[in-house]
Amino acid sequence: MAASVKRLSGFIHENWLLIAFLSLVIMGFLTLRTPATPIASEQELREMLSSGQPVLLEFYSNT
Repeated sequence: MAASVKRLSGFIHENWLLIAFLSLVIMGFLTLRTPATPIASEQELREMLSSGQPVLLEFYSNT
């Protein structure tokens, strides 16, 4: 058990920069990604667009 902890500690010590970079990328992705909207139908979208409030419409294609 102690050998495993020492090996893990050595790995973290040797690769701290890579671990910090990957953590930063993951946190950035989770913070900056655009969440899906709860619009379920075309009628709801039309109502939202004609409500008089500014709307940001973003299209996404996964192809």
